[in-house]
Amino acid sequence: MMPAPGTVALETGVASLLEPGEKAVAVVNGYFGQRLAEVAELVGADVVRVLAEDGGVVSPNKLEEVLKAHRDAKAVLAVQNETSTGVLNPVQEYSKISDERGCLFLLDAISSYGGVELDFDGWGLDYCVGYANKCLGSIPGTVPVAVSEKAWEAFSKRKTKPRSFFTNLGIWRYYMDQWKGIGHPYPTTISPHAVLCFRAAARAALDEGLDERYRRHARVGAAFRKAIRAMGLETFPAEETASPTVTAVALPSAVWKDSGKINQIMLRKHRIMIGAGISSLSGKIIRVGHMCVTASSRYIIPTLTALRDTFKELGISLNDGTNVFAEEISGSA
Repeated sequence: MMPAPGTVALETGVASLLEPGEKAVAVVNGYFGQRLAEVAELVGADVVRVLAEDGGVVSPNKLEEVLKAHRDAKAVLAVQNETSTGVLNPVQEYSKISDERGCLFLLDAISSYGGVELDFDGWGLDYCVGYANKCLGSIPGTVPVAVSEKAWEAFSKRKTKPRSFFTNLGIWRYYMDQWKGIGHPYPTTISPHAVLCFRAAARAALDEGLDERYRRHARVGAAFRKAIRAMGLETFPAEETASPTVTAVALPSAVWKDSGKINQIMLRKHRIMIGAGISSLSGKIIRVGHMCVTASSRYIIPTLTALRDTFKELGISLNDGTNVFAEEISGSA
């Protein structure tokens, strides 16, 4: 458990498991995959990007072809839930291929942890970062991190020492081993409030049952996307690869120049915060999260109503999507 933003935990894994000049293959199909590749480049790694178009998915076969062409790659970097495009990546297959090619597999599960199936040991992951406040529903401030024995072994065989303290897995391992007896197995102070909130959120997830929790997120996500399409809008990625925890909605070209007003009206008038498009999709999509308690009718139905009203203010008439959502939820319960 690290007291840090998720990005710092990701950088810790990348900086600890990759040395300058070593090669990494990064799966990039959105902003966060690209950022993970940039982190690796900043620590001096030679990064090969495996690209997909916005809203697309890098196929496992394509990743395998790239790894065959780059047999000296040490690690594969990927994001499970690419929230910039609303896509869920097939990371179980990525991990299997990476292991078969002798590569470490590092995973960003920040926006999927607690809402989408994730099996660190069963899938053969080597370094994985979750987060407290998204699908798990706690507060920011604590980051669950898992490290495999394979990754620890790779770290122990580094030719050079990491040039950092906080983002150095060796430092964290030292304090876990040497300071656990005094109740402080960390190299820095961790907020007890954040830890207690994390524990409460984890208990709530376990009480619900992880399988049921994953089904709820998938059920609500599918119903929301169907409701969005019934309103007359389009969802951005293909249905079979759509994220269960965030939906990307393609905006009609007529509102691209006023896309920022959608978020403003939703927040100021309806007190509902949604995400805008980022990077190459800026102004072309909006992103609606349905995570933890918000993956429920209590939150989604008001959001659909508010979206319809917001588009009306911008001169676009939409159908009512609330009945479609309610029917889908009742039919799949």
